[in-house]
Amino acid sequence: MIIDKSAGIDTFVSLRNMNMAKPSETTSIEAAGNRLRNAGYRVTRQRLAVYAYLHTSQSHPTVDDIYTGVRSEYPNISPATVYRSVGSLVDVGLVKPINLGHAATRYDASPDEHAHFRCIACNGITDVHVKDTPDATDQLKRFEIIGSSVEFYGFCSACNRDRSTNSATHAESN
Repeated sequence: MIIDKSAGIDTFVSLRNMNMAKPSETTSIEAAGNRLRNAGYRVTRQRLAVYAYLHTSQSHPTVDDIYTGVRSEYPNISPATVYRSVGSLVDVGLVKPINLGHAATRYDASPDEHAHFRCIACNGITDVHVKDTPDATDQLKRFEIIGSSVEFYGFCSACNRDRSTNSATHAESN
C-alpha cells in the first residue's frame, strides 16, 4: 500500500499493484525489504504495508492508527502483527518512535534529522527542519552524539485561529 497525498488526502494504492507506484516509492519499499532481510527479518507483504503506511504518512501515527490504515488493504491482519512489524522497523532503523507527551507512542519514518512541533490543543505533530547554529555546533563538538530529540509545542495555526475566534466571541459576549 502506498499513500498518495497529491490530492491533499490519503489515497491508498495496493502493494499488489506496485508496478503502478512511483519509482521512488517502489525503490523505497525495495530498500526497506532489503534492510529487513539483511537484519534477518522475513519480508512479508504485511510488514511492507506497515512500512509503506508509515513512510508516506505525515501524521506520525500510533500503532492503532497504522493498524486501522493497513487493515483496509489486509483485513485479516492482527494488531499483534502490526506491533511486531513496527518493532522490526524500529529495530533496523527505518522508523523512529516519538514520545512527545502522548499516551501512545507515535512513529516517524522520515529519515532526515528534524525536530517536531506538537500542538497542545489537537495533539497534531508536524516535522520542523531547524538549521544548526554555529554556536550549538561548536558546543557539541566535545560530545559523541548518537541521536537527538527536539520538541517545540504550542498551538498550530488552525487551533490558534480557533482560539482567536473564541476569544473574540467571548469578549463580545461580556
